[in-house]
Amino acid sequence: MKVNTENIFQVIEINASAQEVFDTFLSEIKHSEFTEMAAKIEPYEGGEFEACDGRATGRILQIVKNKRIVVAWTHQKFPKGHFSIVDIQIQMSDNGCHIGFNHLGVPSSCDGWMTETWMKTYWSRLKTYMQEPELA
Repeated sequence: MKVNTENIFQVIEINASAQEVFDTFLSEIKHSEFTEMAAKIEPYEGGEFEACDGRATGRILQIVKNKRIVVAWTHQKFPKGHFSIVDIQIQMSDNGCHIGFNHLGVPSSCDGWMTETWMKTYWSRLKTYMQEPELA
């Protein structure tokens, strides 16, 4: 079955180091804390993951420490068996960290709510999470 797809590209600036952002994405505990939803993550290439209380699942394709995470990603609302690619590139900037986010192959029927969901569920929550002081 052919699925018409779209790409979502977003650029996010976060007041945190590249290592902090990278570690937060690959840590089950931190990922769950910032999204406020359960996550299971095998943090290595070939590892599986579940995020957003199990609604998003997939496999980690590439990890470049503190710089890039690429995953094969699907959502329970996607057509059965359809996977997209999420490519997160992290770079240090003058104001902390610059994230280039590219979600390739999103079914056209999902790109509207998916674009909004990435902004609300991930980027705004990550910014808030990174601004909270560490508890001793």
